[in-house]
Amino acid sequence: MIRTRHLLVASLALVASVAKAQDGPVVLNPNDKNPPNRQGTRGANFLQIGIGARAQAMAGAAASSERGPNAWYWNPAGAAATESFSASATREALYQDLDISLNYFGLSLPTLGGVLGAHVTTLSSGDIPRSDEFDPTGSAVTGSTFSWSSTAFGLGYARRLTDRLELGSSLKVVTEGVNDASISWVALDAGTQFRTGIYGLTIGAVIANVGPSSKARGSLISRRINTDEVAPEILRTDLTTQDTDLPTLFRFSVGTDLYGGAESSLGQGNGQHRLTGELAFSDAIDSNLQTAGGLEYSFRDFVFLRGGKRFYNDDRATGKKGQFGLSGGGGVRIPLSSRSILLDYAYTSLGDLQNVHVFSFQFGR
Repeated sequence: MIRTRHLLVASLALVASVAKAQDGPVVLNPNDKNPPNRQGTRGANFLQIGIGARAQAMAGAAASSERGPNAWYWNPAGAAATESFSASATREALYQDLDISLNYFGLSLPTLGGVLGAHVTTLSSGDIPRSDEFDPTGSAVTGSTFSWSSTAFGLGYARRLTDRLELGSSLKVVTEGVNDASISWVALDAGTQFRTGIYGLTIGAVIANVGPSSKARGSLISRRINTDEVAPEILRTDLTTQDTDLPTLFRFSVGTDLYGGAESSLGQGNGQHRLTGELAFSDAIDSNLQTAGGLEYSFRDFVFLRGGKRFYNDDRATGKKGQFGLSGGGGVRIPLSSRSILLDYAYTSLGDLQNVHVFSFQFGR
């Protein structure tokens, strides 16, 4: 009798909950414990990951100091300092065991009164098991796995207007999605770097990922409809999808020669040691204002040690207190005739996402 009564109460509770669910969707209203935010409201978020071991070791504080082919990502104006043909490549192993990787390749060539460049960034999710309501383990037609990929290909031009002022811009095509459904944008990056001549201070500013919204396209979004049972006529139509915007952002950075340079605030020294620092601010349309600071020490422009810290200013899980956003790394420059090869490594701690390892190669001067 007691068991029957318990089953009756449970059944009535279940019916009541189903009936309440049919009243309409549950609305999560913002409050003090659940404030509104802009996270996850834009596409192509891989554009905010960052590239290059030098910049990543300094926690992304690089918009006023990055030079060469990697500058096409951080601040196109920095590419104007290129003196001869240069190339760079970056490989990033993201989040340790998740098999997600990001790759970057850039070129810079002085010509036409400035510097022309090309760059490509790719991200791959690795193999993801395919499953749906009809084929839980995949099928012979669709396969057992699929992958998400993202690509940004750009062409840029940078020019030094005076001995202190540089300007640069990059036009890029961005695509991401799966094999049968993807979305594409056209975006513009534009930046400037200005060396003040005061204690080695350099100011950098860039606005990135500026472009119109777009919609997903592909066979997964298309449907074939039979309009007449007597005289069949097949029409093809697309499902309604929302416009998706790019993660437009603004970077502002102040870098300084602390020691070893001609304008260093702490002295020139004997030319063997050099210390530089940078403070950066990044404000994206889909995230809070983020700040970052980084330091770079070099010995005879041959061996480099770097470190930095980024403050995300949001509610993401931070793991061990104080370690989230910490970065570090180093590199070595190998002379090669009138050119050089630069090999760099960086590590970033990201709490529950574990860590990021970055390896970079750069050839040029």
